[in-house]
Amino acid sequence: MPLETLLLVIALSTAPWAGAASVQPAPAATSVPSPASTPQAAPSGAALPAPAESPSPASYGSPAPAPAATSSPTPFLYRFVPRQPDQPVPGTPQIFAVYLNDKKLHSEGPIDIKVSTSPDVVKVVSGSGGKEGIVPMTAPGDFETYSKLPKVPFIAKGMTIYLEITATGQSGAKTTVRVPVQIL
Repeated sequence: MPLETLLLVIALSTAPWAGAASVQPAPAATSVPSPASTPQAAPSGAALPAPAESPSPASYGSPAPAPAATSSPTPFLYRFVPRQPDQPVPGTPQIFAVYLNDKKLHSEGPIDIKVSTSPDVVKVVSGSGGKEGIVPMTAPGDFETYSKLPKVPFIAKGMTIYLEITATGQSGAKTTVRVPVQIL
């Protein structure tokens, strides 16, 4: 949508008189309708002006950015990115990032884990303190689980521990990263 049309739409939709009268300018000639030139319903019953022919890109400089897709907020507030080898050995699985719901985890609270790996990884296991669990695959290279931490002894509260994430590749080769988290 050209900038002038967008500004006119904003002005019409925010004006106090926007719903009072319907103003429709004469339609402009267009050869083939495009998604950007398709008229849409205006708020408060006001009509949108018909789009004009697209100006040349040079007349407005760079095009307006496309609107960002909206999605639900992510439950992963903490991202840990392990250092990657400069020259990874072919066939060795890689862990690119580990996402957790928070860096500070609560005893008997939620623990949400997402692991991004190389596509050849077939299994991911997370664990700490002798307890471990499998992080199920959601897509090649993506593993995700939502769980609850066990009860942590009072003496361990406030301590930083390391959550170990182990990825196993198709060849059986493994790689492990240690993610620091604080237990509350």
